[in-house]
Amino acid sequence: MKPLSHHSEAGARRRLGRRLTVTLTAIGVVLAMTAGTAYAAPGRSGAEVTDPASTSAVTLTLTDLSQLPKAGATESRSGIQASYFFQYVRNGHYGQCLDGDRTTIPANGSKVQLWACNRWTNQGWILTSASGYPVGYYRIQNYYGGQCLDGDRNTIPANGSRVQLWACNGWTNQVWIWNGAQFRNYYGRQCLDGDRTTIPANGSRVQLWACNGWTNQNWSLAN
Repeated sequence: MKPLSHHSEAGARRRLGRRLTVTLTAIGVVLAMTAGTAYAAPGRSGAEVTDPASTSAVTLTLTDLSQLPKAGATESRSGIQASYFFQYVRNGHYGQCLDGDRTTIPANGSKVQLWACNRWTNQGWILTSASGYPVGYYRIQNYYGGQCLDGDRNTIPANGSRVQLWACNGWTNQVWIWNGAQFRNYYGRQCLDGDRTTIPANGSRVQLWACNGWTNQNWSLAN
């Protein structure tokens, strides 16, 4: 079991959110996010966005990452910034979870690794559509520390480039393109990759690598 950091669990939880309103237009349903979203509670798989204050509350639930809006989608989402909470983002090669290292959070450069899925909040991730980018482009925050998933600009575009947690700053190395199975870093165009030479050990390396279609570059939700 990983040791607890000196930061308390309660203090690290962030109830980020927006209130969801739904506007019907001639071209379909447009989701508009305004201040105050309820995310799925920690410990639940899937993603949920809901408007508890609405008289006709609407809840959108995703049961797998494959249902997340992906790059190239034809739906109109101009000006909309939807957010999704996921826990247990599982690597396709051996099934471990994407994990922010609690012993280094909240420092810039905190380690991102693979670890046995354990229901801890450092394995929770908030995906928010990146403002000013097309559908399927996301910023990814760790639920425990609130930092963004970051490709290290000092090592990109080399294979094995570092993936880390860093204060969210709006830079392109913190934008991730989702294609339905893989996350590609916008800055270097490499894929989020679990290192097959260290999997299945707890603490296995997460890195950037040229996209190759191998299972260690595939991501889904754990049950």
